[in-house]
Amino acid sequence: MRDGHRADAERLLARAVEEEVRRSGGRTDGKVLLSRARGALDAMARTAAEEYEAYTRALDAAEAGRLSFRQRYAREGGGTPLLVAGVAGVAAVVADLAFGTDTGTAL
Repeated sequence: MRDGHRADAERLLARAVEEEVRRSGGRTDGKVLLSRARGALDAMARTAAEEYEAYTRALDAAEAGRLSFRQRYAREGGGTPLLVAGVAGVAAVVADLAFGTDTGTAL
């Protein structure tokens, strides 16, 4: 298992064990239950290794095809909207200053 997936599974196990101990009114030993749950998780991971490998390959393939916001913005020609927003911001500050607003508030 990948570290992040293992950490998520461990957190879920810990929460489930805590809930079981709470529901039993403290009659259940949480440490023993957690160790059994971890053993069962390891056994499930071994039996599902092939499926998990296919899942992680699909995750990697999907991530490889995904563009970041910066890459998509650069590819789609984001310069014009940025220029328009900058000019509008400067115009708003100048208009505020022309109406007598102090500089800090205008900015």
